[in-house]
Amino acid sequence: EKLSKMKYEEYVKKKILEPLQMNRSFFRKEEVETDPNMATPYIITRDGECKKSTYTYSPISSDGGLISSVLDLARYITMYLNRGKYEGGTLLSTNLIEEMEKPKVKLPLQIFGGEAYGYGLMIIPNFFGNKVIGHGGSVLVATAYMGYIPEKSIGVAILANGSGYPLSQIGLYGLALMLEENPENLPFIKVERAFDSLTGLYETYKGTMKAEVVSKAGILQIEIKDKYIDLIVPLIPEDIDGDLKTFYTVQGGGKLPVQFTLNGDKVDLIYERYRLKKIGNL
Repeated sequence: EKLSKMKYEEYVKKKILEPLQMNRSFFRKEEVETDPNMATPYIITRDGECKKSTYTYSPISSDGGLISSVLDLARYITMYLNRGKYEGGTLLSTNLIEEMEKPKVKLPLQIFGGEAYGYGLMIIPNFFGNKVIGHGGSVLVATAYMGYIPEKSIGVAILANGSGYPLSQIGLYGLALMLEENPENLPFIKVERAFDSLTGLYETYKGTMKAEVVSKAGILQIEIKDKYIDLIVPLIPEDIDGDLKTFYTVQGGGKLPVQFTLNGDKVDLIYERYRLKKIGNL
């Protein structure tokens, strides 16, 4: 605002939204609610119930304050793929776009390796041999992801009117398909498939001890409950490829190995001194 002598919202509208013809992208509640095709936002409860809600309208509009549409986001991605150009106009120079896409700060969550922040954008340097640029976010009742691969001139934009399955993973799945790569090789898909094969009801010999293996918030855990106690054991994956899948948990300050052995539709679990067999689904 100091440099441009314009309010933030006015600057974004004049310099970005209007040149990109992003006509369904709004900062104001009254603009959103007069749109004839506004999506109803929902809060999804812990029980999976969808409750109608309202969008969050913050006075700090630069932080999640712009409400947009998926086609508008596609136009925004097109500008990056065209190196700052759109419909004959130029929003940024190629050099500035490329500077935004250079890794500056390492991201705390590393899935592919080397993930970092550029300027307002996140970079995955090696996605099936390609560089993915993107960003996502969520404000409880609205979730978004945009991602693109400059060298291939492809991109994806996804919006949801609630928070649930990570849109970034859906977007990367789509980019893998566009690259004609097998999305089943994505790290998070491998973890999800492995967890799906292991979740279920387990018991020891003659059912003297029963347990459930469940996946919650991206973590696999063993839950053992009886008349008096509830024991929850979080499992950290070490090697989930193949039929022997190894994990560990922390106990008494030490590292305790946990392993699952798959043999067809049979699954054996070794935890502490116990051997449990999978007897059914949850």
